[in-house]
Amino acid sequence: MNRLDTHRRTLTTLLSTRQITLLAVLLIGISLAVADLFVTTLSVALLLFAGLLFGVFLHALSVWPTRHTPISYRASYLIVVTLLILLIVGGTYYMGSQIGQRVDDFTSQLQQSIQTTDQKISQIDWANRNFPSIEDLRQRILESTGSVLPKMFQGLQMVGWGITGAFVIFFVGLYAAYDPDLYRNGLVKMTSKRNRSRYSEVLKQTRTALGQWLMGRFMSMAVVGIATAIALWILGVPLAFSLGVLAAFLTFIPNIGPLLAAIPQMLLAVNLGTQTVIYVLVFNVALQMVESYLITPMIQKHEVSLPPVLTIASQLIMGVWAGIIGIMMAAPLVVVAMVGIQMLYVHDRLGDDHPGELAEQ
Repeated sequence: MNRLDTHRRTLTTLLSTRQITLLAVLLIGISLAVADLFVTTLSVALLLFAGLLFGVFLHALSVWPTRHTPISYRASYLIVVTLLILLIVGGTYYMGSQIGQRVDDFTSQLQQSIQTTDQKISQIDWANRNFPSIEDLRQRILESTGSVLPKMFQGLQMVGWGITGAFVIFFVGLYAAYDPDLYRNGLVKMTSKRNRSRYSEVLKQTRTALGQWLMGRFMSMAVVGIATAIALWILGVPLAFSLGVLAAFLTFIPNIGPLLAAIPQMLLAVNLGTQTVIYVLVFNVALQMVESYLITPMIQKHEVSLPPVLTIASQLIMGVWAGIIGIMMAAPLVVVAMVGIQMLYVHDRLGDDHPGELAEQ
């Protein structure tokens, strides 16, 4: 009888261990599924937020003529959208023709730059020991030809996602700017009646702050793009205008964008000599300092000022969670968060009558 009880207790213990193991595996599986769903949902939410940000931009462009002319908002909106579409189509056609004409030159120049860089690296002992040569890289690529097709499909999938995301942002922005009061009133009506007027003020202030942040970004982008194109043209770097346009677009991403824009500039400057590469590097460092400590602060005196540490931290976190779209949307999300914190917490909860509003009315 004692032996039977012992077997029963052993069996019960084994079953309990199995149940605990299965429960742990089930919880881990659920956690991973929820995490994956969270990342996917976050990416979609950021894409919609980017569309709303584009809508804020369209709204700001459409409101300006109504304040200075007798034209109505809807008529101004249609004119702005038409001109914007013509600008996008014309710019795409022009850039496409320029790229089509210079793609061979760009490819050959890039190959020469890579070969020149490889030759210079091979002359340095420690670099030759720690960095693979071009021939080694080619051999590795040939050995991994079996994985080329999946990577190609993955690349096509990323391109398709990018095109789809661009269309989503464009059309969400069009609808949001066409009748912004419809969506604002819908959000306000989701709150209690006694708080609706306050939340309406918060949404209005948020839209103002985002519009001012966009204006500051566009002004910085224009200055950086023009300065980069002129400097590279003076230094004799190929495709100076195209690199200037690329630098302007990448400046939209604070702190990280200018660093990314410097890479193709230095690669194309390799054929002109080490001294030119150094000049390009020094120019980018100087331009980044001037943009960060002179141009942007001057613009933000009348626009939106963001704490640099908070912006960088949000970019790192959002980049880990959602990739490039997270990095791009980190700064405007900080703008939204700061408006909400200042108005709803610092002012309403703490009673500070001068919380230092993010955007001036």
